[in-house]
Amino acid sequence: MPRITRCIAFLILAVLAAPPALSADDAGAPPALLRPRAIVIHVHVDVSDRRFLPRLEAQLSALLTAPVLIVDDTFDLQPLRPDWGKLDASEVFEAYARTRIDWRNQASVMHFLLIADDMRRPPARYNFAVSAGDATTAVHLGIVSLHRLQETAWRDGQDEDPVLTASRVFKMIAKNTAKMAGYRSGDRCLLAFPNSLGALDAMPESFCEPDSTALARAGIVR
Repeated sequence: MPRITRCIAFLILAVLAAPPALSADDAGAPPALLRPRAIVIHVHVDVSDRRFLPRLEAQLSALLTAPVLIVDDTFDLQPLRPDWGKLDASEVFEAYARTRIDWRNQASVMHFLLIADDMRRPPARYNFAVSAGDATTAVHLGIVSLHRLQETAWRDGQDEDPVLTASRVFKMIAKNTAKMAGYRSGDRCLLAFPNSLGALDAMPESFCEPDSTALARAGIVR
């Protein structure tokens, strides 16, 4: 097992008592949502300015019921980088999911990899984030690209507004946490699809009703 996988597994086992997934009340009820045991955020080594992370962790911890863990990550992206253009998000997802996480032991843990590279999953021109997984799958993984979310100064590469960066990343992780839990009913507020930074920044930092109540009843949000 890779060293980082062992470290994450140790952290999770040290702080969590795994709650069972909620079940449907009857055969005619919609599929149960997955209540994650933890949200693990892997910050890639290429992310140099990390001042947004404490605020991000605080925002996620205030909204989500699962513990939020932030860990360093040294995944080698170089073989996936094209000679020109953006990373293929699907290739990053497949390589990371296949080699970095022991999904047999972490089926109800949601993992997010934060990378500095720009990425796209065709036919989109670019993606802020991609994810896959639901209440029926063992894999729950999201990839978040900071290339557009974190605006850096060209002189020194420093984040020009860590508070704004934290807000943007928070929205992407909160939205995709609900999606990977199997929630597909809403398309407003945090569940909207932002196709620009302006649209993303205009999104509230909360779920709308009835989404908020449904996610709270499932034990996903507070």
